[in-house]
Amino acid sequence: MATETHMVPRRERERLLRRKEILDAARTVFARKGFNEATLDDVAELAEFGKGTLYNYFPNKEALFMSVVEDSFEMMKGVAVRTFGSDLSFSEQVEVFIREELKLFFDNLESVQLMMREAHHLSGGNPLMQLMPQLLAIVADRISAEQKRRRAITFADSRDIAMILLNMLFGQLSIRIYRRFGAMCGPVGVGETSVPDLFKDVPTSEIEREMATATKLIHTVFFQGIGK
Repeated sequence: MATETHMVPRRERERLLRRKEILDAARTVFARKGFNEATLDDVAELAEFGKGTLYNYFPNKEALFMSVVEDSFEMMKGVAVRTFGSDLSFSEQVEVFIREELKLFFDNLESVQLMMREAHHLSGGNPLMQLMPQLLAIVADRISAEQKRRRAITFADSRDIAMILLNMLFGQLSIRIYRRFGAMCGPVGVGETSVPDLFKDVPTSEIEREMATATKLIHTVFFQGIGK
């Protein structure tokens, strides 16, 4: 039986692969240098393509940056779609969602750095302003279904509850990043130390323990609160 990849024409596969390579290179460059300092020449050099090849896919640096952020966010949405579309119970879905999103963050620290430090520069065109509501809607729809079954609080809007969950998720990630910065000042990634640098020498087992602790904490607070 042919796979989806085999069903895509070779030329289209090559085009998609080239685009992915450009996005991967751009993600690294933007994370290292920031949007203002990064150039298309930097991206072309890292991707080992001619600069003209980049223009075949992206008209300018801003469009490339926006695509990098969108690509990272699509991965986050993918976790939500798969998890909340599963046959697990609501409690199990939330636990898996938290764990898998945290794993995605730690596996893609350059994307985390980008979203924390650079996304604001797009102002009204900030892709997070367009993409965050999509992720929020997926979570809120699942919470709404529980509300209709009277298995979740009904006095609050499902989107407000969903935002609480997402804020806890991003908060647990952020606090672990800033703990490692210690007394360092300035925006994330500015200077010689970047987010990926903070974790490059941390054993995988330690990161896994931190993810497990964060998952348990968020899940417990979300369903039980902080009181005994």
